[in-house]
Amino acid sequence: MKVLVLGGVAAGTKVAAKLMREDRSNEVTILNKGKNISYAGCGLPYYVGHVIEDRDQLIVNTPEKYSKLTGVKVLTEVEATKVDPVAKKVTAVDLNTQEETVYDYDKLVIAVGASPVKPPIEGCDLENVFFMRTPDDAIRLRELVDAGGIKKAVVVGAGYIGLEIAENLKEMGIRPFVLDMAPQVLAPGFDKEMADYVEGKLVEAGIPVVTNVMVTGIEGDGKVEKVTTSKKAYKTDLVVLSAGIRPNTAFLNDTGLEMFKGTILTNEFGETNIPDVYAAGDCAMVRNALTGKPAWSPMGSTANIAGRVIAQNMAGASLSYRGVLGTAVCKLP
Repeated sequence: MKVLVLGGVAAGTKVAAKLMREDRSNEVTILNKGKNISYAGCGLPYYVGHVIEDRDQLIVNTPEKYSKLTGVKVLTEVEATKVDPVAKKVTAVDLNTQEETVYDYDKLVIAVGASPVKPPIEGCDLENVFFMRTPDDAIRLRELVDAGGIKKAVVVGAGYIGLEIAENLKEMGIRPFVLDMAPQVLAPGFDKEMADYVEGKLVEAGIPVVTNVMVTGIEGDGKVEKVTTSKKAYKTDLVVLSAGIRPNTAFLNDTGLEMFKGTILTNEFGETNIPDVYAAGDCAMVRNALTGKPAWSPMGSTANIAGRVIAQNMAGASLSYRGVLGTAVCKLP
């Protein structure tokens, strides 16, 4: 069976490895847009803060190590640009050479993940403005912090990663301000009573949080100097944008795949509405274990479980994913 997997962080690598364990005669290829695979996204803030000291602790497997271990062919810095589910072909471009290649498949797994939301404001491309999604993001940010000279930071987004980045920057001797347009931190997963408690603890730890505020611009002469908002401006040496993520599925709009706000709908077996096409990870919906309704759970744990179920089903089983409860853990001061 020829299986093509688009994406190689959590769900994609799990599907591919399990498929090869089920049947070594499978021909499995991963196409991954980034140069790193199988990395621990949840650990990125802690690499910045030196809680995780070694870069290699973020990278679970290199492409070479993973291929040798599993027998899966891994192509990195290759981006899928078109899927033809009728002809069962995928067009992809090599990001280094811009050369296009067409890959055929018997079964396709879409695990392309999600990317940080880039606010529609001026200044996002200034020096010292960071996102926090890949190991390279964390490595560059830590290098800047370690070099010294950074005294103030603005973190846009009071979700899990944003608050953890703020905490780690504080531990590195930087004064962080957290801004969020929502009325509370950790929205929408926490109720107001819990959010108020968390905000109080953050302030006690020297991490001011401003909610109900919209960032309107990032200013500076080549390098960030100030963040403007709907309330006031904040002088800063560093900005970390952590205002949510968006599924990387725009290239699938003409395929006929059923999606909700860009997130691929799947059934309990990981199947999409198109035969022989599966989806898992941050780009796909699963189901809420309590309500049975579609749920978006962009977590590594969800990606790994869903990927394992998909691989076993592709190998002939009939296993259903019970769904998610929506639990999460966030370390704060």
